Amino acid sequence: MKSAVSRGVVAVSTVAVLGLTAACSGGGSGGDGDGAGKGEKPGRADSASTPASTPASASAKLEKAALASGDLKKYKVEPGPGEAKDKARPSARRVNPAECRPLAEMLTAAAPATSKAHVSRTLTSTDVADTTTTEVVLLAYGQADSEKTMDTLRVATKAKKCATFGDGGRRYFGVRPQPGPVDGDEAVSYKLASRTGEFLHRDRVTVVRSGSTLIAFRASNIFDPTSARSDEDGDPKVADAIVEAQLAKLAGAKQKQK
Repeated sequence: MKSAVSRGVVAVSTVAVLGLTAACSGGGSGGDGDGAGKGEKPGRADSASTPASTPASASAKLEKAALASGDLKKYKVEPGPGEAKDKARPSARRVNPAECRPLAEMLTAAAPATSKAHVSRTLTSTDVADTTTTEVVLLAYGQADSEKTMDTLRVATKAKKCATFGDGGRRYFGVRPQPGPVDGDEAVSYKLASRTGEFLHRDRVTVVRSGSTLIAFRASNIFDPTSARSDEDGDPKVADAIVEAQLAKLAGAKQKQK
C-alpha cells in the first residue's frame, strides 16, 4: 500500500493548547464511541482548595512533570512547537461555527488564554514503521477553570454542527468522538481530518484531566488521498504507553511537591 507520510508536527489544540477555552469528554471507560467515559467526575473539587501559583512557578512544575529523553523506551522526545518563540494564541483566529472553537484550540500547541502555564513535547517512534507523531502538552489551570475547560470541550465533540468546521484558512471534517482512556480524573478523545495540499492530514486528540492539570495528546499523520481512502488502519492513535508514562510522571512530580 502506497502512502506518503510526514512526521512534521502540525501546529495544534486548541490545545488551546492546545488557548483552551473549552474542554473534552468524560473520562474513559473506553466503552462507547461517544467519548463519554467515567460519567461522574470523582476528581472534581472546590476551586478554593487549589493554592494560587505564579506563571513562573507553574511553568517550572510542568517542566519537571513533562516527559524527557529516556522516560519512554522506543520514543524520541523533543521540545514541542509550543516552546518556540511564536506563541500566538489560537483565539486570534476565526473559528466557524464559533461553538467549535474548543476543538480548534486543542489542535494548537500555544499558550491557552485561561491557563497559567504550559509546556509541550513532541514524540516520534524509533520504529521506522511507525509514522505517527504525537504531541503532548501539559497545561496548568485553577481547579474551576480546568473543569470548565473539559466541560466545554466535551460539548463541542458531540455537537452535530461541529462535524465540519473552519479554523482560519483550514477546514476540518470527519469530526467524531472516540473512546477515551480510563486514566486520570476525566478524559475526552476525538478524531478529525483536514487537507494539506494534495495530502490528507489525520489527527486524533485526547485530553486528560488530572486534578487541575490538563494533558493534551495529539497524534498525527499524513497520507496521500488514494492510500488513505483504502487504508482502514490509517487513523493515528495516541499510544497507551505515552498516556501512561506521562500520567505516571505527573503523579510522581506532584508527590515530590508535597
